[in-house]
Amino acid sequence: MQEIITIGNKVDMEALVHGNVEKDESKRRVLSCRVMDIPSDSIVRISMPFHEGRIVPLSVGDQYQMTIFSDRGIYASQFVVIRRLKEGNLFLADMEMQRPLKKVQRREFFRHDCRIPASYRMISEKEELGLEEEDSPIDWKKGVILDISGGGLRMVSEHHETANQIIQIRFVLELEGELREFIEFGKLIASIRRENVANLYEQRVEFEQIGDKDREQIIHYIFDEERKKISRDKGLN
Repeated sequence: MQEIITIGNKVDMEALVHGNVEKDESKRRVLSCRVMDIPSDSIVRISMPFHEGRIVPLSVGDQYQMTIFSDRGIYASQFVVIRRLKEGNLFLADMEMQRPLKKVQRREFFRHDCRIPASYRMISEKEELGLEEEDSPIDWKKGVILDISGGGLRMVSEHHETANQIIQIRFVLELEGELREFIEFGKLIASIRRENVANLYEQRVEFEQIGDKDREQIIHYIFDEERKKISRDKGLN
């Protein structure tokens, strides 16, 4: 494991229920943290993860699916919390690997945390069938993208939408010093009210009919931004 994972690697983790990741999209929660140490070849010490800006205290005995973004690629396995500890102001947890690390081939699922302004509109059934009149007004709504991957995105807006509808989203990414607008279609997987925040809803979207060029450019943007973040973090240490 020490040949693959290094200190500072980003980790995404999801709680396991009876050995499986939660299938209900409205209940799924992806936590983010970093590898802080590797005490042994089967144990990884991580920072206590965050979710939506808040620390999430892990409990000993809980199991998680962990996806680790190392310099050698993306790897995943099941881990169990075996110890909680504190070093200075840092809250940490020791995670014991339950199965061998497996390389994840699909880079599009690497989620990048961000704050990107966006606008979106819901596609009506008439428009899907080509029955919408051409001069029908388009109702673009404002949102903010919270994380993005080559496979989809998560954003917030002030509107509650109906799940399983087709959605069109516009947003701008900076690619090699130039701004590029993306206009993508996707399927709205879930629209959930944010906890303790009135009139704010989280929309989870899977891209559909996205071109290979657009997907590759989104992935390129994500990895470029992650490299910049790692460089900034190293500069602070």
